[in-house]
Amino acid sequence: MPKSPPISNVQIFGATIILRQLSAMVSEIEGVKKAEDIEAVHRMRVATRRLRSALPIFGPFLAPRRHENWRKRIRAITRALGAARDTDVQIEHLNDLVSQLTPPERAGVRRLLLRLRQRRREMQKDVLKALRRLEKDDLVTEITRKLAPLEIFKDQLDLSDPGLHKLADEQIQAKLDEFLAFEPYVTQPECVTELHAMRIAGKHLRYTLEFFAPLFEDELKPFIKSLRQCQDLLGAIHDADVWTAYLPHFIEEERQRTIEYFGHIRPFKRLLPGLVYYQNLREKERQELYQQFVHSWQEWQAENVWENLRRQVSVQTSTVELNSQAANLFEHSTQPEETNHGKS
Repeated sequence: MPKSPPISNVQIFGATIILRQLSAMVSEIEGVKKAEDIEAVHRMRVATRRLRSALPIFGPFLAPRRHENWRKRIRAITRALGAARDTDVQIEHLNDLVSQLTPPERAGVRRLLLRLRQRRREMQKDVLKALRRLEKDDLVTEITRKLAPLEIFKDQLDLSDPGLHKLADEQIQAKLDEFLAFEPYVTQPECVTELHAMRIAGKHLRYTLEFFAPLFEDELKPFIKSLRQCQDLLGAIHDADVWTAYLPHFIEEERQRTIEYFGHIRPFKRLLPGLVYYQNLREKERQELYQQFVHSWQEWQAENVWENLRRQVSVQTSTVELNSQAANLFEHSTQPEETNHGKS
């Protein structure tokens, strides 16, 4: 009977990361079902995103034939949670805002808040449907059965393994290239789609840095911090873009709804000042956020943040490789030479 291939450090490391994200996802299921704490949706969504980011990195070493299928099945959960989470954030934002408004503005924003709450209740059906599908197809058990036997070796994990550092180097450099490919759009505020894609690329890069952070002690922390700031700014810009694109449609839909219900437009006039006020507010906010993002980007460039990240990862990988070669040479040189006891 042929022997099983030896378990690698990459497999142990990857299995530990994937199972950790899987556990984080599962731990939030009951909270998401109850829909009492919006942070449960947020935490589960983040766990599914991290899980989907980890699978293409470590899946080929762990489950070559299955990892892409796992990723596709998790995507449906992420989408359902994403729509719900975005609406939760919008509702929370409007809840905070409405108490600060004057009566002429308050009516329109309250109507917007009402429609969002109605939409969120409908979205919960999709969330529950996605969770039932997750439980029915036994995805969690399938992944756990495949990877749990590898996690038991985590105490034997060697973080100085050159193969593990080479994988980190390859993945981080590739994700950094994908992120920086959007740099030409930094100075183009009208490129809404590209700036949003840049945020997603930055998120994937940050997740990758966080996965491999144990290999670098605390050396990746400044880069992770910069990426989080970049992601937050681009995320806020995207939120403003979503609102500014949505509000004109909402205003027209509410106008038509008023006419259909009352037979005239007069009640809608009471809503319009608040809706126009909020639209102008988000447009102004978008301009301010964009200027803040450009300023931050210029600071990161002046400090060579991204090139320093590239250099840091490459130098670390080369150092580990040289140390490994030196250790192998030392071990070989200290072994006693074999003597020939055969007859002449």
